[in-house]
Amino acid sequence: MMKNNFLTPILLILMMLNSCAPKGSKIIAIDVLLTVPEDVYQHAIALNQSILKDNPDNFQLDDHHIPHITLLQAYVLESDMVNIEKTLESLYKTIEKDTLWASHLQYNKDKPSSFASIGIEEKNEPLQALHKEVIARLKPYILSDGNQEAYVQNPDGSPIDDFTIAYVPKFVSHYSYENFNPHISLGVAQTHVLDSLNAHVFRGMKFRATSISVYQLGNFGTAQKLLWESK
Repeated sequence: MMKNNFLTPILLILMMLNSCAPKGSKIIAIDVLLTVPEDVYQHAIALNQSILKDNPDNFQLDDHHIPHITLLQAYVLESDMVNIEKTLESLYKTIEKDTLWASHLQYNKDKPSSFASIGIEEKNEPLQALHKEVIARLKPYILSDGNQEAYVQNPDGSPIDDFTIAYVPKFVSHYSYENFNPHISLGVAQTHVLDSLNAHVFRGMKFRATSISVYQLGNFGTAQKLLWESK
């Protein structure tokens, strides 16, 4: 009897603690990104379509996998999104009037095939400063690891690829600050195809970003589900 009386308060405390646990604390993979105007958007789509003809296994850019410039990729708690949105609210004003330059088609010309992207002028100081500020503001919310369930799932039920899952937690340590390479991803193609696109299709474009947004990532680091955008 005494044993039962001793256990009852402990069980009550555990039940209370459990009821106070944060709701919706699923881990999600996010991309804090800049969206691009219609002319840059359509140019990226056209280049991606040409790449898909050479290599159909690529991701397809469209309204559900938008062309964009990544500022930060990270794992965070879904329950922290309200705070993340608040901390990003004022940032678009720091970049909205700055001109960005889609300056070149970047790929490795020394390999038979290569990943290709539209390179954004790297020495753009406002863009570099924005990248660093996004990381500084979100650092309290960044998690060290995530899993398959953190992503928008593939429609065919296939798993998220291992490269994507491993890439996201290394974004700050491996691909940021002096290693930051602002770009719009296009996909993988044979180098001779990219040479032709570079010579005959790609054109440099100056533009202004249309928003800072947060998307949930899908396979291959694609921006798939809009979670928040600046106003």
